[in-house]
Amino acid sequence: MSSLLQRAIDLRREIQNIVHEFHQLDAASANSPHLELSMQELRVVEYLGDAGSCMMRELAEYLLVAVNTMTTTVDNLERKNLVRRQRSETDRRIVQVELTEAGKQVYNSAVEEKLRLCRSLLSALNEDEQEIYMVLMRKIARAGKSKP
Repeated sequence: MSSLLQRAIDLRREIQNIVHEFHQLDAASANSPHLELSMQELRVVEYLGDAGSCMMRELAEYLLVAVNTMTTTVDNLERKNLVRRQRSETDRRIVQVELTEAGKQVYNSAVEEKLRLCRSLLSALNEDEQEIYMVLMRKIARAGKSKP
């Protein structure tokens, strides 16, 4: 087995371990007693918190689901008072989705948990290593985006 293949296998395993840590945080955030969100609903809240208001089509594309599936998810989030729909004043066919104040609180809480994990992961490295790691991660991420 080539050394590149072995490193790719090792990288895959390490990425899976880190992704698993993030999924555990998502599950804990989504299943908190006062929220009871699906993982998809939590992903919508986080996307809107990061991106700001956006159209249903954009949300569907991000989550890799059909727009009608996204409609159901947004309906559920509206019932939970975490998002609201806003019709465009210039084109009534366009509906933007945005977080409510309660949705922003859920977003901030979820992101803080993830940042806590990121700080913990980075704390294993000194400052120079952290900078090198971030440069390498960005480079790997760019290379991954250019592949099908």
